[in-house]
Amino acid sequence: MINRFLLLAFVVNMAISAPARAQTSFAPLAERLMPSVVNISTRQQEEKDTPDVKNDLLFASPDGRTALGSGFVISEDGYIATNYHVIEGAQKISVVTFDNKVYEAEVSGTDAKTDIALIKIGTEVPLPAVEFGDSDRVKIGDWVLAIGNPFGLGSSVTAGIISAKSRDIDSGPYDDYLQTDASINQGNSGGPMFDMEGKLIGINTAIFSTVGNSVGVGFALPSNQAEWVLDELKNKGKVERSWLGITVKQTQTETGVSGLAVVSFADDIIAEQDNLQIGDIILSVNNQPVSTAKAFSLNVSKMPVGSSLELKIWRNGTITDIKTTTSLMPSERTDNQKAAVLQPKTGKEYPLLGLRLNELTVSEIFSGSEAADKGVQKGDILNKINDTKVYIADELDRQIEEAVLSGEPLRLEFISAENGEAYFAEISLKEQE
Repeated sequence: MINRFLLLAFVVNMAISAPARAQTSFAPLAERLMPSVVNISTRQQEEKDTPDVKNDLLFASPDGRTALGSGFVISEDGYIATNYHVIEGAQKISVVTFDNKVYEAEVSGTDAKTDIALIKIGTEVPLPAVEFGDSDRVKIGDWVLAIGNPFGLGSSVTAGIISAKSRDIDSGPYDDYLQTDASINQGNSGGPMFDMEGKLIGINTAIFSTVGNSVGVGFALPSNQAEWVLDELKNKGKVERSWLGITVKQTQTETGVSGLAVVSFADDIIAEQDNLQIGDIILSVNNQPVSTAKAFSLNVSKMPVGSSLELKIWRNGTITDIKTTTSLMPSERTDNQKAAVLQPKTGKEYPLLGLRLNELTVSEIFSGSEAADKGVQKGDILNKINDTKVYIADELDRQIEEAVLSGEPLRLEFISAENGEAYFAEISLKEQE
């Protein structure tokens, strides 16, 4: 996690200079949109004094701490969207609507993976809801408008532009942020970002800062991702994601074939039943070319559980079509579902390396081994042997045999499961004590 990405609340706050002259006023748009935005405050009793950068900046008092945030109405019957970190651990959630009415809210569902929460207030009067826009159509340089509750001031409107798209800030597995020259400050978390048609295109969520205040680099969850998560939370109270149980990595073969290489299977997975193999390179899904590993995982996760997929793969120089089916992601399963689906595998022992591998994923490090001394960790993925990329475990067997005959150590490159970075471990091939 990059510490400078602070989960605070954000809003665009820039002076309208020369490039903005064509935009005479945001007033009509602001007047129309402000009634759909709410101020949120929560009460939380801290049980420990562990320093927390996010909480230290977001919360106001040390005991029975108060958090300030923003939110927006997504349906007239009182459903409100905000950031998960705004209401996380809250004992009481208060919502103030545009007409200054105060409501106590209940949590309808949360999704920490995307930092989204859905809360509900009881209201006899229909509330004005936002209209969701298409965040995929947003272009760099487009004007945006944000409304929120900075420092508890409430109903503050600011403007800026989209600075970049598809930003990965290492805050979660589905990062795909819109970047804006937003001025992010305490109290704006969970607030909406609108396009010039008044449609919601993002939820202001994070900033890049070295000082804790805005330096003009803010991030918003795109509406196309948020809308799906909010629908799941509203209809089910939780998010049910699909997966294939594989880890993929962008790659290109020596012959120029580009795609996503299957580098490991989860311990409980089904994908092998459908003839996927370690080393397969996925070229397309349902006839759509693949792009990045993160986009692949995100797109699969949003499919209904049990969806059928047609994969075009490259295997040993040949292009093959196979069919597979998505399953419910384990972290979304109940304990009973896990017990029914999980079928852990032990993997294969490599005594000379001091490791056990499940295909190319480290499943055990032998105590006292050289691998343990070199810092190899469970879950890390074997990527290269002697600077040559490895796709299947059989290649490791062959390299071990050759190294034993030559008496030379093996130079292994692993991909860390913790941070995704590559590191090397040179291991002598000798019997482990």
